[in-house]
Amino acid sequence: MPRTARPVTTVRSPKKKPKKPMSPRSAQLVAVAVVIGFIAIIAVIVLTSMNREAPQALPEVAPDDAGQVVRDGAHLLTEATPETAEVVLVEFLDFQCPGCTSASVAVGQLAEQYGDRVAIAIRHFPLTSIHPHAVDAAVASEAAAAQGQFTAMYEALFATQSEWGQAGRDQAGTFRGLAEQLGLDMAEYDRVVDDPATRERIAIDQADALALGAAGTPSFFLDGEFLQLNSFDELQLLVEERLQ
Repeated sequence: MPRTARPVTTVRSPKKKPKKPMSPRSAQLVAVAVVIGFIAIIAVIVLTSMNREAPQALPEVAPDDAGQVVRDGAHLLTEATPETAEVVLVEFLDFQCPGCTSASVAVGQLAEQYGDRVAIAIRHFPLTSIHPHAVDAAVASEAAAAQGQFTAMYEALFATQSEWGQAGRDQAGTFRGLAEQLGLDMAEYDRVVDDPATRERIAIDQADALALGAAGTPSFFLDGEFLQLNSFDELQLLVEERLQ
């Protein structure tokens, strides 16, 4: 039996009531809420900035002989010394600098290959305006150096840089923990860390770097000549050329 088609009923959508304009009182409340939210955001930014550790300052030094590439007592990664080596390589570094971490691999290879012919001296150039932990790291290396463990602390700082380099708070405790792992005398370590002469030594290195025209890290000097490097492979080639 054929079905009879049903008439199609058109359903009309109910007419939307026009929105009432916002009352002055409501508009005022919305404006106040926006202002309060903006103030809250600013407060969070300010508090975050206050919680960040301020870069550590070094004492102001102005040595009469500023601009020395290498000084007596410079920390060496090699058996060869500036007095006995055929070639002298000096690096001004910042332990919080990622580029210096990369450079440490190339420098380590040079020390292993030519350590009896090339003197590799390490000096400090903490970029305190951008690296808040650089001074504390340099101080830790000096405290380790006082116990004959500069190279061990140098390696430990770069090996762990990815862990402490991005931290927002004081990392002096982290560096002290590294010293404990290295088996240092902690009373002596603390004494050197607290000694104003330690920071003065770092400041002299920094003053020399600036007087020599170094603008960043790592900065290398080969037999007193500032190197403009495109890669760390180039550093090895230049050293090898000097040894021929």
